[in-house]
Amino acid sequence: MAPTQLDIKCKALERLVKEESYYQQELKEQQQHVDTLKKDTKVDPYDLKKQVEVLEDTERLLPTLYAKIREFKENLQQYIDSYEGEEDLHEAKIAITNADELLASHTN
Repeated sequence: MAPTQLDIKCKALERLVKEESYYQQELKEQQQHVDTLKKDTKVDPYDLKKQVEVLEDTERLLPTLYAKIREFKENLQQYIDSYEGEEDLHEAKIAITNADELLASHTN
């Protein structure tokens, strides 16, 4: 059976929330890597610079991701508010709650 619009919107929001946790983990690991390189006196300055750039790229990506999560959450909420079908909305409401909690914890 093909996924419904509700399924698609719900899964897209869940994917973005999950993706954010991966980026946070990547950010943490990259920061540790940069800190390690900074302590090493033998490290090539070019290598350190490139690793700092990778760290900064990840940091710059997060605000865009939060905006996208906010957009998808609002889209799903509007869809639920006007939904007249018979599908269970529980999973979608959980996805919205999770997105709200994530956005609240990372208010820019």
